[in-house]
Amino acid sequence: MNRQLFERACRAVAVLCLLAALAIAVRAGGRAGASAQSSVLQISDSVLSDTGARALHEVREWLLRRSAMASHNREADGRGVATDTLVLPLSSVPGPPLRAGLMSLRHAGVPVRWTDSTRARGLALSVTRVASPSAPLDVRLSAPTGGTVVLRDAGGVLDSVAAAPTLSWRLQSASPPLVATVGRSVVRATLPESGVTRRLLLLADPGWESKFVAAALEEAGWQVDGTFRVSPSGATTLGAPQRLDTARYAAVLILDSLRVDGAAIRDFVVRGGGVVLGGDALRIPALAAWRPARATAVRGAIAGALLTDTPRRGLEAWELEPVADAVVLQVDRGDHAHDEPALVARRVGAGRVVAMPYRESWRWRMQGTDDGMGDHRAWWTAAVAAAVPSPSTPIAAFDGYPGAAAPYADLVARVGAATAGDAARPATVVERRPGDLPLPLRAPVLLLVTLVALLVEWASRRLRGLR
Repeated sequence: MNRQLFERACRAVAVLCLLAALAIAVRAGGRAGASAQSSVLQISDSVLSDTGARALHEVREWLLRRSAMASHNREADGRGVATDTLVLPLSSVPGPPLRAGLMSLRHAGVPVRWTDSTRARGLALSVTRVASPSAPLDVRLSAPTGGTVVLRDAGGVLDSVAAAPTLSWRLQSASPPLVATVGRSVVRATLPESGVTRRLLLLADPGWESKFVAAALEEAGWQVDGTFRVSPSGATTLGAPQRLDTARYAAVLILDSLRVDGAAIRDFVVRGGGVVLGGDALRIPALAAWRPARATAVRGAIAGALLTDTPRRGLEAWELEPVADAVVLQVDRGDHAHDEPALVARRVGAGRVVAMPYRESWRWRMQGTDDGMGDHRAWWTAAVAAAVPSPSTPIAAFDGYPGAAAPYADLVARVGAATAGDAARPATVVERRPGDLPLPLRAPVLLLVTLVALLVEWASRRLRGLR
């Protein structure tokens, strides 16, 4: 009796497997012939969080399987399968290799959709060299609020701060690559080399202003050559002044109302040099055509202000009226209802001209507080840095991918904008789960189970002497 029940069970298994194989075959045929439907591969977030190799492997297998099915259908009835869709739920911005692979799929005609849970919109990292002899790194990061930003280089962690729309650091040195991590998203930037000429040319009358401006710039690391007019036909020199050329000088500083070669200075600026016009130099007629601001009237010094927290109010200065295409870089608090421009810049050709209104800035250094010397030096260093163009020397070794400094924008440019969660999933969805067999292989497996069940039933009946 038990053997008869076993034989009936084997027969039932065989019948069920046959019915299941028939249903799978009908389903596969309907999917292959329906051109309005599409198959979807949805890669899990754990795979995407890997280096990208696993995700690319998943996509490669999926494409090979769909390509084989399309070839089979074309041979069978001349029709191919519908367009495939790749759906990516992103909780972090993919790395550069995966972004490049997704762009290749998109250009190959495979629709790629992704949902945005990265919290990395607007993520970007910028690194430039400050135009100074030490050439420190000016690092700026744009990141969405929330979470923590970790800045590191090859030597380890440099800083860890709360994320904000704009963050900045001034680094004296760093070992490439420079990497910032925001949540699970990573942004990296290359480090430009320093290419600033360390020499300046100072044109001024001999006096306290030229003496202490030259001293402040030399303390900051600049090599200063100077020409000081002592008479209409005579001059004394500082250093070894040579012909004005961008290969020799980073910038020229003019501090007093002198007779200068305006054409030579303009040619220097047009070719990429920098010019700082300080005090009475703003009134030189030969420079009037391309100065960043007009000096209209003298603003008197406020007695005792040199010893306060606003020492520049204790300096006699010109009131500046910027020209139309000039940019005000810094302002001072004025006595009236408006701020007074303190640094004004204008681009002339490939170079920049900076206007500074103070006539006797040396008083800040010599008559100010204990910090006056350092503040005076920092002020003139900043004025020169604003005039000297940023270094444009080529990078010796490119240590990143295109788009690595702005990965979210690079992802949108390569793949397209993110879609809403519901829109990313079409009506007909076929997902590949771990352990699933491809649909074309399920029917043969069921037929094999059917054959085994029938053979077991036949052997059992033969052992009982039945046919």
